[in-house]
Amino acid sequence: MPRLSAYLLRALLLALVFVTLAVTAAIWLTQSLRYIDIVVENGAPLHMFVWLALLTLPAFLGLTLPITLFVAVLFTYYRFIQDSELVAMRACGLSPRALAMPALRLASWCLLVGYLLTLWLQPLANQELAQMKYAVQSQFSAALLKEGTFNDLGNKMTVYVARREQNAELQGLLIHDARDPAKLMTIRAARGQLVQSSSGPKVIVYEGIQQEYNPATRKMAELTFDSYAVSLDTLTPDIANRVIVPREMSTYSLLAAVLASGPSALRARHLSELHQRMVTPLLTLGFTMIACASLLFGEFNRRGHVPRVLLAIGLAATLQAVVLGLGQLVSRSAWVALPLYIAALLPILLIGTSLGRQPEPRWAR
Repeated sequence: MPRLSAYLLRALLLALVFVTLAVTAAIWLTQSLRYIDIVVENGAPLHMFVWLALLTLPAFLGLTLPITLFVAVLFTYYRFIQDSELVAMRACGLSPRALAMPALRLASWCLLVGYLLTLWLQPLANQELAQMKYAVQSQFSAALLKEGTFNDLGNKMTVYVARREQNAELQGLLIHDARDPAKLMTIRAARGQLVQSSSGPKVIVYEGIQQEYNPATRKMAELTFDSYAVSLDTLTPDIANRVIVPREMSTYSLLAAVLASGPSALRARHLSELHQRMVTPLLTLGFTMIACASLLFGEFNRRGHVPRVLLAIGLAATLQAVVLGLGQLVSRSAWVALPLYIAALLPILLIGTSLGRQPEPRWAR
């Protein structure tokens, strides 16, 4: 009989790998499209796009793993019922508990993988992803001033380039700088050169005119120059002063922030993120319990088990919606954490108790 359990486990594992790869490929493709604009607009190389796309994998893999496991278990047991293999196994003396053990064993492995993702890999990948996005915008965005268009650099600076030449040479420049509200500048230059400095990207303009307008006095001053350096620091994000969001924090840092800070909105966000990381992997067991109970409990029906499959999908969708809804409410009230854990553990406790009461297979006795 252990061969039958190994046979079931192997079929479940193959189905899980196939479904996970299919769902991951579909979601990864849609998620990675967001970073094409970042890379293309900022002129970054292709390998940075690949690295940005790979960093998104842990973020959604931890969320999709319970769902893909549920689909794999439901599909495998339903196929075995349609092929009358489960009927033969039950005729050999296997109880619903024995038939569910391979799925529960696989769910336990997925539970460990889920906690590895949510507690360690996801925060690490999110932090690296945010730093990479800032690095791309900092290092490459100045190199892609489009010619023939007005390039908005932030909300207070606009650069027009008539033509781009080789070696970052620019022809026909018009720069409007409103970063200082008390001193609005407009610069016209025949040519310019993009350079990188320790303080950020700059454009050196030659043979031009600078017009400076003071809104307070309503006076304009005009200056002719041979060369002038204009800072493009609006392109460079301030990485050092960047606010780290809770999803980028390590679990240890998140727990320390929750214990150290007093009652505040920031502490509530930290606490909500911490509860989400602890609850999400539990859905692997809950969804597996629902799938097993829907197809293994009760008598086999020759007319099919489609109503049971639909019931299992409805219960899993309801559980997912309740957990997501309560997870959002935890940031508003810490008392919602208790119903959140109850909702995640309820199917595990109820169905696990029912499986525990099932008689042992005849061959075991």
